[in-house]
Amino acid sequence: MVDMQRYVYLDAFADAGETQAMLLYKEVAADYLLIDDKRGRKVAKINQIKTVGSLGVLLQAKRIGLITRIAPLIEQIAASPVFMSESLIQTVLTLASETTQRG
Repeated sequence: MVDMQRYVYLDAFADAGETQAMLLYKEVAADYLLIDDKRGRKVAKINQIKTVGSLGVLLQAKRIGLITRIAPLIEQIAASPVFMSESLIQTVLTLASETTQRG
């Protein structure tokens, strides 16, 4: 069991789901926490929790050959309620060598 009192800003700045995910990360000694929320990522960083976002997972999946293209998947995410800045999307597409203009 992980003592929640040892971690900074969990209750104040992370929602209940993020808080539980961060505590589980510590409890199971995970390598990374999958989290996209900007505020949640800041809280994780303060608490020395390594994070990766959805786009980072897609980029790694392409790098190791699990998927061939990221752009169609990004389009699906962008059509959902999840917010990603256009500059972040373009950066990921560039890193994936898929420099197509969206819009």
